[in-house]
Amino acid sequence: MRVAAVDLFCGVGGLTCGVQQAGIEVLAGYDIAEECRFAYEYNNDARFIYKDIKDIDDDEISTLYPEDVDIKVLMGCAPCQPFSAYSHRYKNSKNRKEKMELLDYFGKQVKLVQPDIVSMENVPQLAKEPIFERFVDLLHSEGYYVDWKVAYAPSYGIPQNRKRLLLLASKLNEIELIPETHTEENFPTVREAIGKLPKIAAGELYKKDPLHRAGSGRLPVNRTMKYLKILRATFHLMKSTFFAYSRDNFRAISWWIMF
Repeated sequence: MRVAAVDLFCGVGGLTCGVQQAGIEVLAGYDIAEECRFAYEYNNDARFIYKDIKDIDDDEISTLYPEDVDIKVLMGCAPCQPFSAYSHRYKNSKNRKEKMELLDYFGKQVKLVQPDIVSMENVPQLAKEPIFERFVDLLHSEGYYVDWKVAYAPSYGIPQNRKRLLLLASKLNEIELIPETHTEENFPTVREAIGKLPKIAAGELYKKDPLHRAGSGRLPVNRTMKYLKILRATFHLMKSTFFAYSRDNFRAISWWIMF
């Protein structure tokens, strides 16, 4: 059985990566941030499509699925900024309203593509918004069974104090999110997750795991000012838009962090 997915609002491809690791083929990811292309395609076996969801042609996504696909999956994690607790201080801003509408455009694509499975993840605050109720109503009207919940990460074995809104919808049959695997008595800790990693000296990189690196504790004096300039520029970029790992800025910033 061939199962294939398309990822909307894919960013650098975290969801695509997880879905592929679960054995599901991902055909493509859509995002409006061109700077996400390098990381997305470098880390995933999928094509990055640089396009605003508002500009996707009516039959465009449907044509991405090969004829021999048995189950079509459409997944999307719309930008969470307009629904986060922090953003409510800007509840009347034009930018927030425009980003909130992206969930409606996701619903439009569901209606056009008619995928067998729909998957969505976002911040818990979205559940209180009329736009979420509208999205769920659309799924029901299109013949989907829907299940959603606000999930607590430790309840699923993740050592992170984090809650997320998860939604699954299916045209095939009733569908349910997987049950919780942990209780408060056995929530995993960060120590349990990474405590077995070998100790390494300051600045040393563990050869078997490139992500396991010890900080040197300080920056060389002659490079400190250059590093701070890059850091300030990075946060300025994050404030005006957002920061993603493209080929150039990833290498530039990594260089100064390493040396």
